[in-house]
Amino acid sequence: MNTNILKKSCRESVPHPLCYITNSVGTATVASLSALVVQVIMLCVTKSFQSLVIVLCATAASVLSEFLYGLVREKFSYSWITSCIQGILLGLLVPSQYPPAAVFVTALAVFFITKYAFGGFAGSWVNSVALCVIVLYFMNADFFPAFILGAEDFQVRNAAQTLISGGSVSILPCDSSVTAFLNRTVFRLMGISIPEGYVSLFWDNGASIPAFRFNLITLISSIVLLSLDVVNYEIPLCFLAVYAVLVRFVSPFFTGCAPMQGDMLLAFLTSGTLFYSLFMLQWYGTVPMTKAGRITYGIISGLFGFLLLGPGTSSSGFMFVILVMNLISTVIQFAEDAAVKKYVNKNLIPAMEEPNV
Repeated sequence: MNTNILKKSCRESVPHPLCYITNSVGTATVASLSALVVQVIMLCVTKSFQSLVIVLCATAASVLSEFLYGLVREKFSYSWITSCIQGILLGLLVPSQYPPAAVFVTALAVFFITKYAFGGFAGSWVNSVALCVIVLYFMNADFFPAFILGAEDFQVRNAAQTLISGGSVSILPCDSSVTAFLNRTVFRLMGISIPEGYVSLFWDNGASIPAFRFNLITLISSIVLLSLDVVNYEIPLCFLAVYAVLVRFVSPFFTGCAPMQGDMLLAFLTSGTLFYSLFMLQWYGTVPMTKAGRITYGIISGLFGFLLLGPGTSSSGFMFVILVMNLISTVIQFAEDAAVKKYVNKNLIPAMEEPNV
């Protein structure tokens, strides 16, 4: 053997000699927190001070509940990053008109009770953020807007145009020029064109719930988190695919619009569809572990998404989707455990009991 080659290849050492197939929980939480901070920065840029106060109250309640939970258990397995993520998520999912004091008290109680009853962080099978939003919804549903568009509004080919022309979306000054550029370049290759207003709907749709507003930021965040392997692609991809197909081909039978003309873009850009599918649909401990289980989870969530969200513009439907999927996920995980146990009993145990030759 050429010892010079061996000496040259082993000349340098690195402090982290091990390779990991996935990112650590710490890396994943920091990346998720960074993506959520961008949403908060957009609230600052748009001077949405009411929403900022709610985010601050929700985050403070989340951190305090984690501290109290550790105090009661006399064991501080404490992660302030995870608590901040849950608090920011809750603050972004609450309408800006909701009283901040009510958000703080409710979040503190719900987060503490869910930790005590089901376990903290990934130990809980219930998404505590979605549960807290549901509690706030039932406390005062008037703060959560109803469906912005009615069934008759979805009968036109581009239902989003009704939303835009009605003044619910603030049109950007550059909307017409950006739309013309996209139609002239990108969409021309596909043989389609988009009307004016979709760019503004994509950038900031003006929803009272902050998480629903900045769809472009959410889309960029999803690309970054998926590329860093922070989140799994199976669940959001299967959910969005199933939901889009149902909106496109099935919703016309209920809304009365032309066949195969359901507005998929409107469905994606309202109801918090992109935000929920990225940050909420696959929270730690609430999703199956196997690839087949996650695909099944994503497909079923797409079905329930269509049943509860319809073709879009719902402000509260998705949080019920999350809660329903938490229940269904436990069934899928039981099936996964049974499959693993069957495989072990059939293949591994007999192999271990064979005498050595």
